[in-house]
Amino acid sequence: MKPVVVVGAGIGGLTLAAGLTRRGVPVVVLERAERLAAVGAGLTLQPNAVLALRRLGLAEPLEAAGARLASAALYDARGRVLARPSPAQTRELFARAGAPALGLHRATIHDALVAQLETLRLGARVTAVEDGAVTLAGGEVVHGSVVVGADGLSSTVRAALLGPAEPRYSGYFCWRGVTAGGAFPRDWAAEYWGAGQRFGGCAIDGDRRYWFLVANGPPGADPGVAHVAAAFPAEVQDMIRDTPPEAIRRDDISDRPPAEHWGFGAVTLLGDAAHPMTPNLGQGACQVIEDALVLTELIGRDGPGPDTLRAYERVRRPRANALVTASYRLGRVAQAGGPVAPRLRDTLVRMVPAGVMVRQMRRVWRPFSPTTHNP
Repeated sequence: MKPVVVVGAGIGGLTLAAGLTRRGVPVVVLERAERLAAVGAGLTLQPNAVLALRRLGLAEPLEAAGARLASAALYDARGRVLARPSPAQTRELFARAGAPALGLHRATIHDALVAQLETLRLGARVTAVEDGAVTLAGGEVVHGSVVVGADGLSSTVRAALLGPAEPRYSGYFCWRGVTAGGAFPRDWAAEYWGAGQRFGGCAIDGDRRYWFLVANGPPGADPGVAHVAAAFPAEVQDMIRDTPPEAIRRDDISDRPPAEHWGFGAVTLLGDAAHPMTPNLGQGACQVIEDALVLTELIGRDGPGPDTLRAYERVRRPRANALVTASYRLGRVAQAGGPVAPRLRDTLVRMVPAGVMVRQMRRVWRPFSPTTHNP
């Protein structure tokens, strides 16, 4: 059997490759970087992702390492509660979900997945994509049963399938950092909403804290992390001040409008190559892992081929695309600026019962059932 060719060694490509490897399906991962390094800082694996990893047989080391998070609280810029489920609601929420929410560094996830692989080629830059084959810089052609583009927001495989197009800039950018300990507890997960500014984060493995700071502005703008952080309480400013400068990165936040097609013939897309989303729902990595689960199970059941890829796309596209739209809209609300809109937003959020927040989280966290994979 020709191998499944996976382009990209991010979380999606590695999860798919590890899942297929455990099922005895030959797979080769092509990564353009000369060395493998997890880009980013921390992230949350919400219960739907943990359940998917369990089904793939990949969850154990991540559940052992990850910080188990309490359900997130939402505050205004002065630290006053806007929305927070009660302890009883939190216990019921996680009991019904059937899995925890885990805070992890991206490098921890990468290392656990890479350990499952047999074939990972670094320095393999894809320059062209054909039906079931890719051409690398230098002219080598790698043939496979199918090709899965898991090469991120600026995917070469996506451009070959759907044509080149610039990502959609959200109107805001973000600093991210990781620091040791701090004032926040080991199950911490929260956001603070200000006027065109936002802070949040969670505990992650190694008794560390991951944080992000978001600000409205044009692409490339950098007013200074300390300047933006000054709008938030002292504990927020202390966490950012205690983070080594080399552990802070800045990124413009972009996504793409939902696509009606993810593939043709023996080629498909996965994760951020298919449905990049803003991070407002914390579902980016989670939806990548769901993609990998569905595609792994369908290939394991029906074998790698065009019909299997179309079945995967039919299963995954509605949910993933809906979350792209929902996350984009939430970002518009969370990043409301000016003197009036943030106060109005905060008032409306305080009026919403915590049970509504719980129901929304439950819908996003819904686990897969076997029938979900039977298009």
